Amino acid sequence: MKVDIILSKQGNGYLAQVSTLPDIRVREATREAALRGVERRLRAYFDRVELVRLELDEVNDDRSLSLLEHFGSLAADPTFDDWQEEIAAYRQAQNQPPE
Repeated sequence: MKVDIILSKQGNGYLAQVSTLPDIRVREATREAALRGVERRLRAYFDRVELVRLELDEVNDDRSLSLLEHFGSLAADPTFDDWQEEIAAYRQAQNQPPE
């Protein structure tokens, strides 16, 4: 399993955070320690939960159908990766504790 980690230098240390699970984050003095710490927390998290893929055969909700028609429509957008980076930066800024 590959997991994207948001890693940022903060003062004298580092903050490592799972991009899709913002509650899993670790502050440590070194980059390596932060990555090891977030890996430990992520493994502990997956020991407590079950990852399930749900397949829907049919969706009867008209709103859902209209959303599904647009799913993936941004895949060819040349600014998509930039947009994702901006979202990650925004989320990281929102998750910063007050100083």
